[in-house]
Amino acid sequence: MARHMKLTPLIAIAAVTIAVAVALLMTLRPGQAEEGGPILQYPPEPPAPTVGPNPTVPAGLAAGPRFVADFATTDSLAAWTLVDLDFVIAGDEGNWLIDNGRLRQNFAGELRNSALTQVAALAPVTVGDGVVRVSFYDEFNGIAGLVARYQGEVGYEASYYRVRLLKNEYAATPKYALEKVVEGVVTPLATVEGPGFAPRQWHVVEFELRGGALTVRFNGKVLLQAEDAQPLPAGRVGVYTRALGGIMFDDVIVAP
Repeated sequence: MARHMKLTPLIAIAAVTIAVAVALLMTLRPGQAEEGGPILQYPPEPPAPTVGPNPTVPAGLAAGPRFVADFATTDSLAAWTLVDLDFVIAGDEGNWLIDNGRLRQNFAGELRNSALTQVAALAPVTVGDGVVRVSFYDEFNGIAGLVARYQGEVGYEASYYRVRLLKNEYAATPKYALEKVVEGVVTPLATVEGPGFAPRQWHVVEFELRGGALTVRFNGKVLLQAEDAQPLPAGRVGVYTRALGGIMFDDVIVAP
């Protein structure tokens, strides 16, 4: 009888343990999520926007340009010079590639990290006076522009004019700037506060240089103008952005 009394609590504990285990199994049984529906449901991912056709090149520029780059072949960058306009350590340089007939900024370094480094791709042509034109499509970078009359072996010590445009989603101002860089020192020549360009659509920026008279047009309209009393001499031209990826350039044209 005493032995029976000692076993009874053990049997009761075992019964409670089994009951709890069965309850848990019933709670977690297969099909429960399907029957009751998901606890947390995320909205569907929006489809990636389709990149439309490039803007049409005006007949006047297409008829007699000094230089044209449409990046139609994978070796289109062979004669270009890729520069970092800020100091970077070896291995962290900005990457560029040809992607589906367009020039794409492809982040920085071997790991393709996003970096705030200012970068430029310089065309194999020297310009004193003339018009430099490019189309660009911004996916998520937010900064686009041109450089002209570029001179120098090291980007952060070079001299050049720079057109710098920011997208409208950025809080920073000014959204549009025409700057003169002399041995790495930046001087604003003209600025406009906003509104900035819209991402995920094609835009066209043109930079006209006539001696010290400098004019920037955006989508066909005059955006910035300045007169430089000490104009830079002739130099290379190219496209400008930061090594954040997510931006394409096409139809680089230099006209008289």
